[in-house]
Amino acid sequence: MKAGAIICIAWITIFLTGCETPSSKIGRLRLGMTPEEVRDQLGEPTAIRAAKVFEGGETQMVWEYLSGFSFRPKDYWVFFENDRVVQWGEPGDFLSRQNVIEDYRPVKTAR
Repeated sequence: MKAGAIICIAWITIFLTGCETPSSKIGRLRLGMTPEEVRDQLGEPTAIRAAKVFEGGETQMVWEYLSGFSFRPKDYWVFFENDRVVQWGEPGDFLSRQNVIEDYRPVKTAR
């Protein structure tokens, strides 16, 4: 019985370490991806954390992916604006819109 339990635990460990989780797939994301492209790379989100349509028709949406197959699970959020990825990371990584420089203009250098 003891040997059977050890073999069972070994198979479960091999199975879980072989599974791809959002943690292992997050590097496949690129800025500008559509929701469909994100689904192709990461699968269905665990949850849609937020969604909003503004008066001008612009949209924002935040998808959440949980990687729960480890001892220290991580949450990853994918932030869309107008159906395009604009950032992703762990929930604490996100800046509020107030911190974004809206009128950024690169400095022109003389040649």
